[in-house]
Formats: sequence, structure tokens, C-alpha cells
Amino acid sequence: MDSSKLAFKLYFAPQSQVPVEEFVPVFHHWIQQRALAGHQLIDVADYSHVYQGPGTMLISHEANLHIDGEDGRLSLIYVRKAPIAGSLQDRIRAVLGYTLQAASMLEAAPELAGKLSFRTDEIAFRVNDRLNAPNTTATFDAIKGDLEAVLKKTFASPITLSYAPHAEQLFEAGVKFGASSLLKDVLSRI
Repeated sequence: MDSSKLAFKLYFAPQSQVPVEEFVPVFHHWIQQRALAGHQLIDVADYSHVYQGPGTMLISHEANLHIDGEDGRLSLIYVRKAPIAGSLQDRIRAVLGYTLQAASMLEAAPELAGKLSFRTDEIAFRVNDRLNAPNTTATFDAIKGDLEAVLKKTFASPITLSYAPHAEQLFEAGVKFGASSLLKDVLSRI
């Protein structure tokens, strides 16, 4: 599969009840500080008025980060736009690393102190590229081995992948892990 338009979604822990608009000043601070390495941070957009929409977005040249509520659960989604060199495993690892880094930065943000944590027992993986990765079983078969290899090493836990083809949606695989880990431990293994 030849695409860099990969995405990971990390879900907020159930006790995290932060209104999406509270992320606007955090993301503005990141822009001012050039806080996300490898990214030219450009703007923040507040879509909190959209029901189960993209919430608050941090836009960069390389990727968009969303504080999202699309499926009724708050999450952080990192969506890569710019190409990444390397094998599919290298690209998956890089996008997962950026996602985990952003989540760790959010947990540590003084503006959100004690209000936010992320689950590490469940994530979602997407490919935002219908041309190179249509939502078919063939795409799942082409991605599965590389995705499993990166996730098993990073999360150090047995994994269960779930997938259902749907012609009208982007390719997405759900991932559940046999155990939960601290975000900092998962990040250290990337």
C-alpha cells in the first residue's frame, strides 16, 4: 500500500470530560512555541458547534490534529497529509509516534492539568486515501501484517484487529489490546 495519508485515533479515558473548546488556547500555545517537532503549525479551527464533528483542529502543513467526537466518544486523531519516506511499517510507526507525542503533550499541558488522559487499550487506524487504499478486504490484507508488527512492538500487548469493509467510508481498522499501559511507556517503545 503506497500512501502516507495515515491516521491514528486515541480515545480519551472515560473520566476525561474536557470541552473541546478548551483545546483552542492549548493549540495556539503550541503554534507559538513550535511545540510539535517536525511540523509547521499553522492555525486552529473551532468546530465545537458541529454535532459529533471534528471539534477543535490544529492545522499544520504535514498533518491535522482533531479533538474529535465523531462516534460519540472524545478522541485525538492525527491525520497525516504530507508524504513520509520509508516502508509501510516506517510510515505507520512515524504517524503513531506523532499521535502518541501529541497525546502526551496534551496530558502534560498546564491548561488541562488533571482533566485529561488517554486510553491505551483501544485505538483506531485509518487510511485517508480512497485511491490507494479503498475500504476493501484486499486493503486490510495488504496492511494487516505491517500494522500488527508496529502495534505489537509499541504496545507490548496481544492485539485484536477488527475490520468491516464499507464502500462509503474511509478504510479503518479497530485495534484492542490485551492490557492497558501508561502513555509514557507506550511512547518510549515507539
